[in-house]
Amino acid sequence: VLDGLIWIKNYIDPTLTSMGKQKKEKQRKPYQKPTATKLSPEEGKLKLLDHARRGDQEAKDLLNMMFPEEARLISANKEKSA
Repeated sequence: VLDGLIWIKNYIDPTLTSMGKQKKEKQRKPYQKPTATKLSPEEGKLKLLDHARRGDQEAKDLLNMMFPEEARLISANKEKSA
């Protein structure tokens, strides 16, 4: 009986961490299909302007191709603030 008590006392529960706390099982989130949002031309232009103002070089390049006047305004404002 004494040997059994010692064995139980020294038994290591595999669900415990090294700190002795119970491990939390990772719960996987259910899959959600990606969604696409259709923007109006004005919303798309505003998003592109926002990215360009934040310094995204690819957005600046696209802005130069599609809206050269706005691209000049952004670069002029940046030069004023520098």
